[in-house]
Amino acid sequence: MKGEHKDTEEQTSKTALVPLREQSVEFYGDLVPIAQTPEGDVYVPLRPLADFLGLAFGPQRRRVLRDKVLAERAQLVVMAGTSGQRREMFCLPLDLLPGWLFGVSPSQARPELEEKLHRYRTDCFRVLWNAIKGEVLATKAPTSELSGAALALEIATAVQHLAQQQLEMETQLSQVAGRQEVMAEYLRGFIHRTDQRLHNLEVHLSAGATISEAQSSEIALAVKSVGQQLAAQGDKSGYAKVYGEMYRRYRISSYRNLPASKYEEVVDWLHRWYEELAGPGSDAKPPTP
Repeated sequence: MKGEHKDTEEQTSKTALVPLREQSVEFYGDLVPIAQTPEGDVYVPLRPLADFLGLAFGPQRRRVLRDKVLAERAQLVVMAGTSGQRREMFCLPLDLLPGWLFGVSPSQARPELEEKLHRYRTDCFRVLWNAIKGEVLATKAPTSELSGAALALEIATAVQHLAQQQLEMETQLSQVAGRQEVMAEYLRGFIHRTDQRLHNLEVHLSAGATISEAQSSEIALAVKSVGQQLAAQGDKSGYAKVYGEMYRRYRISSYRNLPASKYEEVVDWLHRWYEELAGPGSDAKPPTP
């Protein structure tokens, strides 16, 4: 076993990185872990991907180390494994992930996994990037240091990303509510996600923690309710108004960037805004999950 561990997670001359945040992204039933450094770089551990595709990790790691481009940017990153324990994991930067995937010969995968390999080559980078790009945008310089034009562009970019995330979350919630097979797929990963969230509980309780996926969904539903009320009153820019106000108040371009300490404040603010729009004395509340 010692020899196997040495072969699978061989040390390099580089110092292992400690990420700013970690998350798992669901991709065709696989939970792909990703990590973001304080500088905004995004890394993906090689071992889980190899396991998902039915590939032996050792030969894939050695193939990376033989490739000059991949080897120069391969990096050890301290991440939580499937057991919940943190250890150094051999990772590739997200932008080089397609390079590694397209170097995998279909003959190396089992016949029943060839279609899965094709999906990974086609969609994996886009799905992972869409999941993390809001956090990457959040690493930019504070808005107080930007010129007027740069600030306007940053706000527009943040509003665009919030709108896209809102659409994606509403679609996911609709599918879970209306399609039994989607719920079944969700439940298959429930145990794994629960173990990971329990492991990350300490992180979420820390001063710099951000809100959970469930809390992000609740905020998205509240935003939808306020946006619909504004639209019903003739304000065609209803959603954009909510996103813009959220950005001005909290400087976030993704719901997941909201500090956990601000969660109750944001929910209360959205509920009060909804009640003001619904009219005095209204008992209506934005829906919650």
